[in-house]
Amino acid sequence: MIFRKANMPVAVAAKALGVDTQTVRVLCQQSLVDWGTAYRRPGSRNYSYLISPLKFYQETGFLWEGNDD
Repeated sequence: MIFRKANMPVAVAAKALGVDTQTVRVLCQQSLVDWGTAYRRPGSRNYSYLISPLKFYQETGFLWEGNDD
């Protein structure tokens, strides 16, 4: 199995889980999942999100092949 990209978009994770993007963001912000994290750069009010395709696959069975569908 090859994971072509290191970061899965929030929208892809939301679609795979059948939830809205805000739910995925809150899960990451509150550290409620192992497959994603949220962080803020110093001085920024906005979060950035990192979602591991490998960990997401291991926990959900959803294989993202690097396309944003």
